[in-house]
Amino acid sequence: MTEKKGRQTVGTSQAYAKNCRVRAVFMTLEQLAHLQTIAMEAMYQRTGSVQCTNNRLTKTVSCRDGDDVIELNDFKSKWAGADNYDLDAFEQIDGPWPIGHPLPLPKWTNHSKKPLVIEKIWQYEDLCGIIEVTLHRILEETHYNTANNFIDFHKAFKQSKQTDLRQFYQSYVPPINRRHHTCVSLAMEIVSRLGDVAPNLAEHCYLVSCEEAVEAVGPYIENCEENGMEDTVYSLEKEHVLIALKINVANREGLMILDAGYHVSRAVTVMKDQMYPHTGWFIQSNEPHCKREYCYTMSAVSSDFVEWSERTTRGNVEAYELSLVYVERPYRSAVDVTVRRNLVYNFRSLLSRDAKGRVCAGLYFPVSNGGGDSQLTLFYDGPNDSSVKVKQKFSTFKDEEKIPDAVMAHLELLAPQLATTMKDLISLLKSLYEVICDQNFIGQVLSINDEIAVMSADN
Repeated sequence: MTEKKGRQTVGTSQAYAKNCRVRAVFMTLEQLAHLQTIAMEAMYQRTGSVQCTNNRLTKTVSCRDGDDVIELNDFKSKWAGADNYDLDAFEQIDGPWPIGHPLPLPKWTNHSKKPLVIEKIWQYEDLCGIIEVTLHRILEETHYNTANNFIDFHKAFKQSKQTDLRQFYQSYVPPINRRHHTCVSLAMEIVSRLGDVAPNLAEHCYLVSCEEAVEAVGPYIENCEENGMEDTVYSLEKEHVLIALKINVANREGLMILDAGYHVSRAVTVMKDQMYPHTGWFIQSNEPHCKREYCYTMSAVSSDFVEWSERTTRGNVEAYELSLVYVERPYRSAVDVTVRRNLVYNFRSLLSRDAKGRVCAGLYFPVSNGGGDSQLTLFYDGPNDSSVKVKQKFSTFKDEEKIPDAVMAHLELLAPQLATTMKDLISLLKSLYEVICDQNFIGQVLSINDEIAVMSADN
């Protein structure tokens, strides 16, 4: 991606905060609410981590004058509590669930969000910088985690004494909290943190739904436009959620897209005319074996949709994938549909990211019928900018006392990069072993996942 002239980059949070204090006098509260407060947030609360000890949530915040420990259990804002999100504030509901259908039907609000009006492009540049400081902190302080909710789902199913997972799946309330994040809770985390320091800005943000890997954009959108979103939901999977913010910059329409679920560290700008400050193509990740680039544009078929293009380059081979984000109205089924759908997906991961969105440590595995012989991959940053990746059978973690020394050495290096203890990491791996060995449960999970894939195959 070629950087546009005039685009400001954020160096240290202190330098950026100083610049923001100078420029704040030229902005209205409605345009950039509490800008100085956000700047102070960037300066004094650069990093932090959340711990849960004896059922008490605390956050250690690194400041210029040392570390402060903040009690979070009594924390409450419009958007979130200490370890939960206010689903009413995000307008979340449970939708209808037709008999024989693998998922509930997605729902949207009846209203659209009003755009955030910004008079000058330089004001918008500053706004992007401020938001990106918050976004960088979220990426650095949280993990993308579909491992723990898989364990919780299995545990709840076993405790229910039911044998039919489909029946249990329909009554199960997917947990969503501020510790084990999927794309939905990460989207809510963005709004919650912005709401703490810029309430007016957060009010303009809203959850939007994404249909991934759409084969035919024109027919998909035309079907939604002709019949209405509510009448086309029977084939929609809506497997991803992100944040949108309608903007009007210097009398030009556009959107801001924020997506911590796919580790995007920038505030992506999608201008209707595709002129600056439109982001265009950018490199999301660039590893030795694979380069991944993203581009977001308003669909030429309908401005109700944003086309998210992904270009993956391996060697000299390029591959393209296109997904569609419905941005016209806020999405009300993020928990009921998208989180629920994720529970039976056939791939799980626990990923640590840095502030720029690089996935630097974690574990991942396909959900399969292999039992203890199934494999998972552990990876972490090694010395001299190297990356270490090892595959292990789940049976390796059946008994803590019998884990080989070589594997324990890997875990000792992985645990701190996941901001966890050896005890908790080994406990997690043992729990995953127990889940993957429950072949009755795994078989039913894969069956439901297959049904969802068939339902959405024509998209």
